[in-house]
Amino acid sequence: MINKTINNGPLLKLAAALAMALALMLFAGPGPMAASKSTEEIIVPKTKADRFQPSGPTPPGVFFYRLEPSFYTGFAPRSQEPRRIHVHLGRGNQLRVTVVLSERMIDTYIQDLNHRYRTYKRLIEAKRMTLTQNTGWETFEKTLAEHRVVELAEAGPEMQADLYRRHNIEMLEELNPGRIFHIRIDFEKRMAEWSEQLAGLAATDAKHADPIALINDMLPTRMTVTRMTGELSKKFDRVRTLNLNYREAPSDKSWRAFYEAASALFDEASRGLYPRTGKFVDVYEFTAIYPVGTLNDTASFGDQEMPLYPFPGRRKLMVHQRTRIIDHIPEAACYGYLPWLPYMHVGDRLHNAFHSLWFDIDTRRNKFIPEAWKRNNVGSRTGEPYTHLWLLSRGPMSHGCTHVNAGHILELRQAMPSSEGDMADVVTFRNKSNHFDIFDIDGDGTPEVMGVKYYYSYSLQGKKPNRIRAANDRKAFYRWLYKSGYRYLPDGRLVFDHATATAFRENTAVKGKTYRNIALYEAEYTPERLQFIGSAPIPFVRELRRVNFDYPSDPAFIPATARR
Repeated sequence: MINKTINNGPLLKLAAALAMALALMLFAGPGPMAASKSTEEIIVPKTKADRFQPSGPTPPGVFFYRLEPSFYTGFAPRSQEPRRIHVHLGRGNQLRVTVVLSERMIDTYIQDLNHRYRTYKRLIEAKRMTLTQNTGWETFEKTLAEHRVVELAEAGPEMQADLYRRHNIEMLEELNPGRIFHIRIDFEKRMAEWSEQLAGLAATDAKHADPIALINDMLPTRMTVTRMTGELSKKFDRVRTLNLNYREAPSDKSWRAFYEAASALFDEASRGLYPRTGKFVDVYEFTAIYPVGTLNDTASFGDQEMPLYPFPGRRKLMVHQRTRIIDHIPEAACYGYLPWLPYMHVGDRLHNAFHSLWFDIDTRRNKFIPEAWKRNNVGSRTGEPYTHLWLLSRGPMSHGCTHVNAGHILELRQAMPSSEGDMADVVTFRNKSNHFDIFDIDGDGTPEVMGVKYYYSYSLQGKKPNRIRAANDRKAFYRWLYKSGYRYLPDGRLVFDHATATAFRENTAVKGKTYRNIALYEAEYTPERLQFIGSAPIPFVRELRRVNFDYPSDPAFIPATARR
C-alpha cells in the first residue's frame, strides 16, 4: 500500500492500522458483521498435504533470478478509450477486466502487434535495453512469425477492408484463446422482454421502481449507469409513457414508437459502447480474469467467513500521492519495477493500488512448493534452475492493496490507455465482500459467477510465505474459498444456490440482484508473459509499456528510429 521496501516496519504498521480503521468505518454489509480477525491468527484448514502439488506441465507464476525491470510480451489489445474498460473485483478473489473493442482497435490490432515488435527489436539492436534472465522475447518473436504478423501488417493497406478486418479478428482470437467474445444480442427481442418488465412494474409498485436498475437491465450485466442525469430521466419517462401506450393499444405503430424511444435511451445510457447492426447489438469484447490477493483480514456474514474487501465502491484510477503519477513504478526493487496503479488515497500519504505482491518465494528454501518447481529452468537464459518465484496468494494477503500476479499486472497495464491523462478516466468497481461478480461473459443471455482456475493460497509469517491455506486441487480449494452454498453437477460444474451481485449508486456499493441456481464460470489461468531487461531508468520502462500503434512515444525515452 505504500512505496517503501518490505523492511519498513513502522510505516507498514501505520498503513495497516489506517486501512483497518477506515475499513471498519466505511464497510457496510447486509446486516451485522462479526468482528474481523487477522488471517495470521486463523487456523489453517487441515488438508491432505502441507505443500502444493504439481497440477500441470507448466508451473504458475513468474520464475526469476533477480529483480529487474521487464516489458509485456503477451497479446492483449490496448484501448486508448478509458470508457471501454471495465475492471471489476468480486467475491472469490478475482479481478475481471472487460474491454469493449472499438472498430479502430480491431482494424489496427495486427498493425499494433507489428509496431510493438519492431519497437522492441530496434531498442534491443540499439542496445537501449538488454535481455536478461528469461526468453520471453524469443517466444513473442516466434509466435508473431508463426502467425505471419509482419507479413500481414505490411500487406494490410492493400487488402479490402472487410478481409483485413477478418484477419484482425482471427488474430485476436488465436493469440487470446478463450478471451475474445463475439457479443451478438437480438436487441429487438431484448426490448420486447424489457417492455414486459416495465409493464409488470407499472401494474404493481412503479412508484418505488429503481430507474437506474431498470436502465441497466436493458443489457443485463453490461450496463454500468450509476446515476440519473437530466437527459436520462427525460428519455426514461418518455419510454415508460410510450410503453404504457403500447400495452394499452398494441399495434405496429405504438411498438415502433416505444422501440425507437427505448433505443435512444439505450444509446444515451451505454454511451455508444454497444452499437447495433440491424436489430442486433454486435460487438467484440476482450475479457481477462486474474486471481488476486486482498486485505489480510476476514469477516463473517451469517455462518460464512470470507475475505474482507474494506473499500467497496466505484473508484477511478488516481495519482500516486508522492510522485503524482497514475502510471507509477516504485523505485524500490522489492516491487519488481512493475506497474503500481492507485485507486484510493488513505490519509495524506498512503494509498491502495493494483500492484504485484512483494512476497516472492525463495525456491531453494521454501517448504511448500513442489520439488519440480525448485528445479525449474524452462526459458532460462543460463539453463540454471531459477532461485525465486513470484506466485500470487489468492485470498487475504495485503495491507489494503489489490495484489495481481507479476505478468498479469503488466497485462492489465497493457489493456489501459497509453497516456497518463486518459488513465485518469479508467473506472474500477469493487464489490462488497459477500457479493459476486456476475456477468454474462459470452452474451448468451445466461449470467454466471465469475471465477478463475487458480488454486494457490498461502499464509505469511513475519511477512514471509509460510504455509498453504488449502490444497491446490479444485474441490479442496473451493471448500476453503467459498465455504458452502454450492453444489456440483454430474458434469463437474459448480452451481451456487444463490448469489448476490453488487449494484453501484454514484460511487457507493449497494446490494444488487440475487440470482438462484447460478453456475460458476471458470476462466483458464493465463500464463504470464514478460521479458526481463537489465537496469533501466524508470521513465524509459514506463514509456516502453505505453508503446502502441496509435500513441506517439516520447522521443526522450523511445528514440525516433524505434517508432513507426
